[in-house]
Amino acid sequence: MYTMGVTYMGESDAYYAREHLESMAKKKAPLKSSIEPLEIRAPPIAQVAPGTYKFHAEIERVSGHLFGHYKQAALEAYIRVIEEVKARSGLSLDGDSLMNQAFGCDGGKIPALKFNTLNTPAELDEQRGFMYLFKGIVGLRNSKAHSNALFNDPLRAHDYLSLASLLMRVLEPATK
Repeated sequence: MYTMGVTYMGESDAYYAREHLESMAKKKAPLKSSIEPLEIRAPPIAQVAPGTYKFHAEIERVSGHLFGHYKQAALEAYIRVIEEVKARSGLSLDGDSLMNQAFGCDGGKIPALKFNTLNTPAELDEQRGFMYLFKGIVGLRNSKAHSNALFNDPLRAHDYLSLASLLMRVLEPATK
């Protein structure tokens, strides 16, 4: 039996400590070699590639510190976009009702927020397209808020935050 300070099979405590450290280093080596590819796949929150893309400042503010907690980062980003639609439109609705009133243009309806003049079929199509994107984030927000499903894909999380950034950016020039 081995006890601290006593040699076992002629070896000292230092020998066994060194053996333990070497054994642990061998076990950690495969894990360390897989970290670098993961770091490459999971770029920093603010960039896809150095110097090429930055998230909208508000998305960075609400989600940047949460990257790594992907579900929460996406949820906070979508909540922020929805808050911005409410603020800019002056509507106190939520969900699909908010998006329909804020962006809907069918049947001669005038939306609370316009992305263009709505004078041509192409402009009406653009307005509807953005409305559907905004409606889509309502569904994504709800799925993140009401599910405990594991979400551990950094690239998908990055794309979710990119979508939120895009929507924040298209809101900026929208007119009331």
